[in-house]
Amino acid sequence: MLKKKFNIIIIGAGLVGMSLALKLASKKINVCIIEKNGFSKNTGNYDQRTTAISQGSTRIFEEIGIWKILKKKSQPIRKIIVSNNISNNEIDFDADILDEGDLGFIIENKFFKETLLKEIKNNSFVMLKDKTNVKNITLPDNKTDQKIKVSTENGVTYCNLLIGADGRLSKTRFFAEIKNYFHDYKQNAYIFNIEHQEPHNSVALERFFPTGPLALLPMKSKNNHKSSVVWTVDSDHGDFTEISSMEFRYEFELRYKDFFGKLIKIDKPTKYPLNIYASYNYFQNRLVLVGDACQAIHPIAGQGFNLGIRDVACLAKIISENSELGIDPGNKSILREYSRLRLIDKSLLIHVTHGLNKFFSSKLRFVQNIHSLGISLFNKSSFLKKQSMLYAMGLKSFET
Repeated sequence: MLKKKFNIIIIGAGLVGMSLALKLASKKINVCIIEKNGFSKNTGNYDQRTTAISQGSTRIFEEIGIWKILKKKSQPIRKIIVSNNISNNEIDFDADILDEGDLGFIIENKFFKETLLKEIKNNSFVMLKDKTNVKNITLPDNKTDQKIKVSTENGVTYCNLLIGADGRLSKTRFFAEIKNYFHDYKQNAYIFNIEHQEPHNSVALERFFPTGPLALLPMKSKNNHKSSVVWTVDSDHGDFTEISSMEFRYEFELRYKDFFGKLIKIDKPTKYPLNIYASYNYFQNRLVLVGDACQAIHPIAGQGFNLGIRDVACLAKIISENSELGIDPGNKSILREYSRLRLIDKSLLIHVTHGLNKFFSSKLRFVQNIHSLGISLFNKSSFLKKQSMLYAMGLKSFET
């Protein structure tokens, strides 16, 4: 049974929702998380995906106090190679170009979730209510200082601030009637792991094809012979989960081209249809959205999670600073400030990922030749490489 009142409630105990709860807890701010799914000792074991954590995000987790734990299971990325399929031109993003440490890290979701959940359960400032499905959310009347009403299967509760962190199909966004832009890319992302003959040496690859990009992400494993794959393919090429394992391996090897040596093992892929959800407003009366609930972007640059973690850091900082002054976290001025600070970063990454996917997925030969020329020119520009690396690493702030 839920308590009758909370100061702050977070809907959704995904990676972003739990990270936000721990960030607020590090500031000694009490928070309740409501999650529709149940948690068990093996939570996350079904999830074979990996998450790319930028250098900037690691510093946020360091502030929370859990990066030392996460780092033990994380594979550093020292170099990223970007290329297309029709030329030998490529862009090399090397950590040695900057003096900021590794470009990022790859961590398995199952370990990531288990670590966050353990920290949540051991934190006295966080109350987790799993197996609790939200049935309705009633926003307060603008004319009065009411609280938000949250109706669940286990009763009704109230809060001063409700934070939606429940993913791209957010119920919170729906109940708040926050409108969003939606676009179906008509593409599927196939996610699976591979074992290869040669070590990856902390190198990641992004190779563009007219049918969609292929990303190889280094994983932490014995002798570094394992990588995670995110392979995006146009939907009209059929469903690769319905063909034989031999056929799938053949199609993949045509594009993999023994980048890390001969393919030793390939796991069965999981398919995820790709689309974009981008909210026109980030908040409503005493309600605010973070992460994929606010903006769910194309995975072409592996930046969706890190964009959400920057939401977490910004919102927690504003709430904490105002809490010290005794200001209600649901105050409209707080949510308006959060929206203002996050506008440029969110808008820029939404448009960049949307544009890159459209540009590199062109099947026109002359456009593909432009890809090759652009890649060559970009690689020769030290300034462009450094600036794009700083942004991708989450070290270039647009908050003013």
